[in-house]
Amino acid sequence: MYGEIMIIGHRGFPTVAPENTIPSFRRAMKSGADGIELDVHLSKDGVPVVCHDEKLERTTNGQGLIADHTLEELKKLDAGSWFSAEFAGTPMPTLEEVCKLMTEWDGWLNIELKTNVIPYPGIEEAVLALIRKYDLVERTMISSFNHYTIKTWHDLAPAVPAAILYSNQLYQPWRYARTVGAAGLHPHHSTVTPELVKEALTNGISIRPWTVNKHEDIKRLMLYGVTGLITDRPDLAARA
Repeated sequence: MYGEIMIIGHRGFPTVAPENTIPSFRRAMKSGADGIELDVHLSKDGVPVVCHDEKLERTTNGQGLIADHTLEELKKLDAGSWFSAEFAGTPMPTLEEVCKLMTEWDGWLNIELKTNVIPYPGIEEAVLALIRKYDLVERTMISSFNHYTIKTWHDLAPAVPAAILYSNQLYQPWRYARTVGAAGLHPHHSTVTPELVKEALTNGISIRPWTVNKHEDIKRLMLYGVTGLITDRPDLAARA
């Protein structure tokens, strides 16, 4: 880490490998990152799978919603060709496969629960079971734009810290975070001021802005004293 600043690879290392795939996570782990961030949905048969969008079209050769496909169907899709021919045939990973990968590395895992469009009943319990199975409780954090999900998570597993994701200015978000059981803020980097960082940390709330890719923004936020940075360029942040 840069001092006490955690560098988190956003969807792995998406500038050098297809986002949210095992190759992307492996490359982030070798880049100097302290953690990886990923997005989780549930398949039709209730298996936590890793992909950013609810729909399949952008990052796979499939069509429709993840929620309408079984794991067997999702595993037949190509999640790499859209990025480059080098990654043709790369499958969509399950969260369990990423958890297994994490046992080879000592970094952090930031799981974003993608419940802000489709609620995915039971996703919290399914994710928690995998974190416990692979002994990742002490190096996992949960985040979501759905703050009801954050409250559900806190009630279910208060020992695993959660952070609220948001993209607009919130009034005293360090206070609001406490109302849903969040221990952290994950704001869009454009909303972060020195005053916000100071108040969050003073009130015991961590702060990790996203998605911080430009050198000048990385340096600025490091000088503010943020807890961490979520970035598409973990290599650049590690060198900053």
